[in-house]
Amino acid sequence: MLNDFNLLKHLHALLSERNVSRAAEKMAMTQSAMSRSFAKLKIELQDPLMVRVNNQYALTERATQLKAQLDQLMPQLSHFGVPESLELASIEREVHLAGTDLDILYVEKGIKKIQQMAPNLRLSIRSNSLRMIDDLITGEIDFLMTAIEDQRSGLYRRMVAKDEYVAVTGKKNNLTAKNFTTESYLQHRHGMFSFAEKSRVKVDDALAKLGKKRQVTLSLPSFSQIPPFLDDGQLIFSVPRGFASHLDKHLPIKILPLPFKVKPLQIYLYWHERHQSSPLHQWLKDCLLN
Repeated sequence: MLNDFNLLKHLHALLSERNVSRAAEKMAMTQSAMSRSFAKLKIELQDPLMVRVNNQYALTERATQLKAQLDQLMPQLSHFGVPESLELASIEREVHLAGTDLDILYVEKGIKKIQQMAPNLRLSIRSNSLRMIDDLITGEIDFLMTAIEDQRSGLYRRMVAKDEYVAVTGKKNNLTAKNFTTESYLQHRHGMFSFAEKSRVKVDDALAKLGKKRQVTLSLPSFSQIPPFLDDGQLIFSVPRGFASHLDKHLPIKILPLPFKVKPLQIYLYWHERHQSSPLHQWLKDCLLN
């Protein structure tokens, strides 16, 4: 009786090749290591397994029986634990993703792919909250997009986007790339996205290092509410370039590089370890990240 199941592959290689050297090469082992496995196999199975006939080895009757069994068993073992293929068209369930309206822009293509390939899957997108990491840990949401860096046990993450900040204002504003300086930036009134600023205060951090502070006169709960306040060119919004490019497709705006250095925005996709081995969540994650 074979007590060490790790030796099954070695046994199958030996009985298939009928040669220690070739079996070792097949298993990417040294010949001495395979010789030790062969010796152990003969002891545990109480059979010589191979006997020399003329200038080659022949299988014993017991080895011939074992090889026939292993020829059927090994292909099955090679697929043991491998998830069954997903039938995407038949999946009917709801998956929850939390993120701001800005975050969703970075995974727009992935969401469209999910909608196309899994038409019966309901992807529910909810706004971020102050306890969004806790919601992910407790299982209330499946995925989370945020700029927050959290190292708690059980959390996995991958970077979705890295984006520089730019200034956005209306066409009526007289600012240009040539006359846009830190001083002219500070002379204007500013609007900001209130929730994001709690975790993405890159602009204010950069100004603080210069001993400066901007005058914020409008705080909005979402990025999507910014457009109506760009028309007259009175306000400046400092936003990631990806969002600025999105606005530029629909509105007459100016996009100006910030006249001072700001750390780029990094957006992460988070998921919990409970979903790490889920075939569905692996596919969803790949769609959102690619």
